[in-house]
Amino acid sequence: MGHDIGGWEFHVNTFNRTFGGPALAAALLSAASQPAMACSTCKCGDYTITLMGTEKPYGGRLRFALDYLHRSESQGSGVNRQETDEQRALFGVSYSVSEDLALAIQVPWVRKEIELGNLARQEARGLGDIDLSARWVLYRSDEGVSGRHLAGLRGGVRLPTAEQIKDSAGQRLDIDAQPDAGATVPSLGAWYGYYRFPWFATVSATYFKYGEGHQNFHGGDVGLVSALAQYGLTTSFALQLGVDARHTAKNEFSGAADPNSGGTLAMAFVGVANRFGEDFLLSAGVQLPVIKDLNGAQTEDANFRIGIAYDF
Repeated sequence: MGHDIGGWEFHVNTFNRTFGGPALAAALLSAASQPAMACSTCKCGDYTITLMGTEKPYGGRLRFALDYLHRSESQGSGVNRQETDEQRALFGVSYSVSEDLALAIQVPWVRKEIELGNLARQEARGLGDIDLSARWVLYRSDEGVSGRHLAGLRGGVRLPTAEQIKDSAGQRLDIDAQPDAGATVPSLGAWYGYYRFPWFATVSATYFKYGEGHQNFHGGDVGLVSALAQYGLTTSFALQLGVDARHTAKNEFSGAADPNSGGTLAMAFVGVANRFGEDFLLSAGVQLPVIKDLNGAQTEDANFRIGIAYDF
């Protein structure tokens, strides 16, 4: 079931002072939106990168962002095979309370379709699970925003806001077809960033603890590591390369483990970011599976992402 990837904020004036102004609308990775719900492969990527940005924090910055994510996968084999196609629009707002603390909210709207081995189909559209997140700067190599090295903590919680979609007969669709799991998912992690124009690099590690959601579904806990490097060809256009790896426990339904879930997945990310004017950011990229050590029968296709953001 669904997944996610999001961001950290950016302000052009700060960027001009620190990097010479390279664009950085952090489109780190991701597959579709929220971390694995009924699937084990979704959510391979940094879930806050685009909204909060990868650039240095800047006190008083307000950012609005919209990301479109597309992913597909399959699970099982033969008559038990299930194919999933998902599109996810993420509406986000972030605010830098200070140079050391940024807060964000991300609201997903999801369209999901599954096709079973017998060719039966289910489709759902609706609100997914809302993400609240925060990032703290705990270390700077120098005082103020001029430091090349920054590090800190990140954390958040996913709220069980997802709708339960029903068919024309009033019956709930399968949990795999629902927009999200409807579970509470706290997360905690650490991050590090290096800033020296034309280069930028960041790495983060985050742990997601899944609670039980709709229809007695319990997603497996997730450990996620994301790394992104960016090279500014100009002060407004940059190339991005990243690697995202995740390990997840098996999902459970009514206490029974799903054999076609869980395992380790690593995906490579290739993207671009461009700044128009002083406050408008555009980013796009693709994520490709490079290492798959998954339980049972699972496949993950390429994931696509495009995002826009505007700073106030």
